[in-house]
Amino acid sequence: MTVPGSALGEPREVEVHLWYPADGKGFSEAPQTVYTSALYGRPLMAGWDPLSWTVLSEVAREDVAIDPRGRPFPVIVFSHGATNDPIDYAQTLELIASAGFVVAAPDHVNNTQDDVRIDYVNKKAGFQLLNCNDHRPPPCSRTDVAFSMADRVNDISAVLNRLPGWLGDRVDVSRAGVLGHSRGTVTALAAAGGSVAWSKDLNCQAVVPPQAPPPLCWPLSPDPRVKAVMGLAIGAPKITFGANLANITVPTLLVAGGQDQTSPQAVSQAAFDQIASDEKTFVSIPNAVHRSFDSTYCDQAQAAGAIAERNPRAILDLQTLAGIVTANPSGTAMQYCALTTFTTPTDIRPLIAALTGLPFPNNVPTTGLTSDEVKQQVTELAVTFFGTVLKREGNDGPHLTRYRAQQPERAFAHQKVR
Repeated sequence: MTVPGSALGEPREVEVHLWYPADGKGFSEAPQTVYTSALYGRPLMAGWDPLSWTVLSEVAREDVAIDPRGRPFPVIVFSHGATNDPIDYAQTLELIASAGFVVAAPDHVNNTQDDVRIDYVNKKAGFQLLNCNDHRPPPCSRTDVAFSMADRVNDISAVLNRLPGWLGDRVDVSRAGVLGHSRGTVTALAAAGGSVAWSKDLNCQAVVPPQAPPPLCWPLSPDPRVKAVMGLAIGAPKITFGANLANITVPTLLVAGGQDQTSPQAVSQAAFDQIASDEKTFVSIPNAVHRSFDSTYCDQAQAAGAIAERNPRAILDLQTLAGIVTANPSGTAMQYCALTTFTTPTDIRPLIAALTGLPFPNNVPTTGLTSDEVKQQVTELAVTFFGTVLKREGNDGPHLTRYRAQQPERAFAHQKVR
């Protein structure tokens, strides 16, 4: 989709992942969804093979029509973390959609993992081998908070504008929820409450375009369609407190990781205390690190590592593995992945030891908590929370039983749209 009014003043082309309840007709014949980087198969240069890792969806099928039965489905827009991609969270988003939601996750172009990969290849090549996804000059990954937050919040509103065109009257965008991780949590909070502008502390005047009114950097207005916010592992303090937390009056659920060193639990608690909503809940997952919420990272590590272990020309597969197993302080795969991640079907432990320069630990996951367990907890929280708020009927709301994230409740599909 084309998102107008970017921080640089030009439209941005943003790809959106959709997960939704599927029509039973043709579902079993449709191909199972396969997730991979946007750089999958893209030619590089002599001596380097294209990125080739893939992760098979647990249950989604590709491009099946949306279920035509019943009332329109409530919408949840998901905002990924800085230098992440929606597919990093796909297994969690699948489960949430299976409970009767449409989940839409935009790639926040200029702040994605694929932007980082392109910059990595160009730096390694010594020249611009690959173009940026937005067709602007490199660097492709622009993590400046002022740029990133302005574009991210615009992406949320643009998705809500476009959803009826993609899925027709099967979606209700008038009462939407926003779910985010890390910087995506701050995006969700700003979509609900606006921002006081990311300015002085972040040196915004150095990056603000000439047409913007100094000294502020894109103060953002809330989207009135956002009726609920859920955030996982809130962003760093200097980012978080740029959101207008005192202006957030919608139901809000914040989830913190007890061992998160990137966004310590105290930061989430401090932000939570400033949120004005009368309906707000704070949840701590004691042994979770920042990356415990990335539900496909363990599968990505095995898939990319297996390729890199046997093919020294697979530079982007190796880069993918390295990013997952050396990601301090946000959390390495050994802290949240089960032992089978590193042994089955390919034993990638020697390669990981070479990348980290450390012996492979004997007690993985070292936190005692896997990302699969976190996925189940987050799904249960999200479906219960958004189900109560977005499906609310009457003054006392619907009488919902607590959701247990075990088996999907219904068939569902995935597609990518532009």
